[in-house]
Amino acid sequence: MDIEFPDKYAIDSEGYGIVFPVIVDNNQLTCVVKTEALQDIDPNNRMDTPENQFNLNKFSFQEIAEEKIKNGDVDNNKIIIDTKDVI
Repeated sequence: MDIEFPDKYAIDSEGYGIVFPVIVDNNQLTCVVKTEALQDIDPNNRMDTPENQFNLNKFSFQEIAEEKIKNGDVDNNKIIIDTKDVI
């Protein structure tokens, strides 16, 4: 399985978290990082902006996404990262 993470992200307008693309075997998926996960992955930076929280922990979120993909935890081409995934 070939998993790539393009260096892109955006604010999730629906949930105020972060979304970023993941390419799996030439198919694009979307990873959604919920606001709570952004805050809980690094409690010392809870009050930081979502962008800064994501950038400070980008590689951790990518590792979580990769694990979820390998475990088949993908629904409608989306991977959801929430609090239970980071604590």
